[in-house]
Amino acid sequence: MREHPFSLGPRLRQCAAFVRPGSRMADIGTDHGYLPVWLTRRGVCPHAIGMDINAGPLARARETADTYRAADLVELRLSDGLAALKRDEVDDIVIAGMGGELIAAILGQTPWVQEETLRFILQPMSHPEKLRAFLYENGFALLREETVLDGGRLYTVMLAAFTGHVLSPSLEECYLGQLGESTSPHTPAYLTRQAALLTKRKAGLSPEESERIDHVIQTLREKAAVLELQQKEASL
Repeated sequence: MREHPFSLGPRLRQCAAFVRPGSRMADIGTDHGYLPVWLTRRGVCPHAIGMDINAGPLARARETADTYRAADLVELRLSDGLAALKRDEVDDIVIAGMGGELIAAILGQTPWVQEETLRFILQPMSHPEKLRAFLYENGFALLREETVLDGGRLYTVMLAAFTGHVLSPSLEECYLGQLGESTSPHTPAYLTRQAALLTKRKAGLSPEESERIDHVIQTLREKAAVLELQQKEASL
């Protein structure tokens, strides 16, 4: 057994940074259980629940908890999404390492997530724009958003809360989110990459649709340039 927790990679480290100290957290799709073990052994959270839809990852998570003396701090459950979790058991919920559409589906299947005191730390592996659209259209607000570089890939990590204020977001809002306020040095590259991906998707679109996409591409590139300039000035 080992006394001290391991180091988290950049992606999970940003997720951990958004978890409120003292909160009871749940990690959905916990895999090896690194995040709940790290948070509890570091004293950030007094208790954590790690859940996964498959037994194999839960077995690996148990090994992690045992190895780092966190078996009494981390409870592990077999669960499809949030099905095995109750509202009064948790304050902060992390859903990381899944596609944006799947994260949206998990939230959409659970009515009790519409509670203003809860916080959601969401890390989509794909289609972040679809996750943002779901959040806006279902009464959630994006409080913060940061980008990380992990394993040569760029990711975004979102902090969200339910407010009940339903919006009909523009295409620009769905692709930009709160990244215009990001402090991460990786955000300009992330926005530039998103603009490049949208440029490729324009093929085969109607002139009207292509024009709408052009506005988004321009917005992303302009915001990337502004952030890059701000970061350069701050480093002088």
